[in-house]
Amino acid sequence: MVAAGISLALAASLTLANALGAKPGRAATLIGVLVGLTGFLGSVTQLLRDKLAEVPRWQRAMYAVVIGCVFAGGVVVLLRFQAPPPPLHRLTGPQDVAVVGFKDRGSGQDQQLLDDVSSTFAQALSKALPKGTVVHDYATQYDLPLTELLHGDHRRLDSRTRKFVGQSNAAILVGGIVTPGSGGQINVRPVVYVRADQVPDAPELAGWYTSAPVPADQSLGLAHSRGALVAELVRQASGLAQFTSALDAWHSGRTTEAVAGFARLLPGKGTSDLDSGTGFVTSDLVHLFRGHALEQTTINGQAASRSVLEAAGADYRAIPANSPIRLRAQLSLAGNIYLRAVTATDCAPGALRDSDIAGVTSTLRRLMSDANFTTLGRLKAAVNLAQVEYCRINAGLTSDDGTIDAVVRRVRAAGPGEGVRELKALAASIAAQREADRGRLEAAISGIRQALALESHFVVRAQWLGWLAAWAFARCDLVTGDQAARDSLDQLRNAFRTGAASRQDYEADRKYLDQQRNQARAQCGSGSPR
Repeated sequence: MVAAGISLALAASLTLANALGAKPGRAATLIGVLVGLTGFLGSVTQLLRDKLAEVPRWQRAMYAVVIGCVFAGGVVVLLRFQAPPPPLHRLTGPQDVAVVGFKDRGSGQDQQLLDDVSSTFAQALSKALPKGTVVHDYATQYDLPLTELLHGDHRRLDSRTRKFVGQSNAAILVGGIVTPGSGGQINVRPVVYVRADQVPDAPELAGWYTSAPVPADQSLGLAHSRGALVAELVRQASGLAQFTSALDAWHSGRTTEAVAGFARLLPGKGTSDLDSGTGFVTSDLVHLFRGHALEQTTINGQAASRSVLEAAGADYRAIPANSPIRLRAQLSLAGNIYLRAVTATDCAPGALRDSDIAGVTSTLRRLMSDANFTTLGRLKAAVNLAQVEYCRINAGLTSDDGTIDAVVRRVRAAGPGEGVRELKALAASIAAQREADRGRLEAAISGIRQALALESHFVVRAQWLGWLAAWAFARCDLVTGDQAARDSLDQLRNAFRTGAASRQDYEADRKYLDQQRNQARAQCGSGSPR
């Protein structure tokens, strides 16, 4: 009798474990659990009544406890040792996209139909994105509770997203939430997730967010209705992908490519008419980063300075005063005014006038202490203030009041964070320049080595290694100077290889370093470093 009860418990536990392990959905799982438990309890009760009616009550209770423990233990063991689900398809490209499906919230759309829409969307998006970008449809492979985005608490979604991104390596996730509209229409609200490392300079785009609903007035089972919806979703998703691609080009020093990419995303430019407040990327962000890319082209020597810098300034001014990124626009505009002044005057005494950079210093002082600005933004304002004050001192417009040293110390003492490393490197380079101006070349060389330890970009490293070489040659340290000169040219060769520098940049740097070396040999002979 005991053996029969144990067999019954094991059979019921196996049935329930299979139902739970299959993950058929909440409603089906609940029904399966209720049916399994009801059947099991009914069978045990009937067994106790028919076969053990004459057995003492305590023995019947012990029997029921043993059968219950076997049942519960069987469920736990079977679930614990179930075969794991097959691994997710892993994407290998740096900007690959995962389509994570569409979830219904009250519209009555069949989930199978929504999965078909997801498959159609993935195929269309794959054709629209740049060659080499892979799009994979995970709608039926992984469940993300996208509807949590419609209310404030989406911790479960965030947790499952982290797991999904870790397994799939997707850079961008795209899906949608389907809700009822008016008059029988349905609304498809596009949702997107962008990995933070894809947009290090645009934290507004990191994580989950939604765009405006896309209405449909007919069933998504109809070809025309589905095609119109998919076309709009492709437009928005490809615009985001183009934006991240342009950001990557800017970060990599391919500034001409970046400028063209951002320009295609502005209203009236190209095919992605992304007006502010619509789609996944606003015009404000595009103007901000096109301005940055335009400025970089002048720094890299890829464009004439004056007109391009003025165009960058126009981009910053195009960002409205009530924009969420208005403080970043103000910081960028202040830097742009400074760049235009420096390009025209090289901070030379008598050439630079205070009116050329009117308001820049006060703007930077305000931004570096603005509690509404991000920590990184305040640190950028501080570094920029050090640069502006250094220029004004060299031009004879002001005396050294300790501002530069104070803000440099502030930046170098900052805690870790995204983008802080590069700012610390820049602050260290300013400190090294200050030491060189004071004639303390050994301290300057030590300082620039500290800056180099924090900086990875080819062009910047080439410039700073050139400083190191010049300072070493000035000390008659020909060995250190020769090595730094070779390292500087190596960095520029790599910058040229990746499109971040021109052949003219390389030749100009080589000529300058040769002059410094020859001058040192003529003045120092074989003397030891001073």
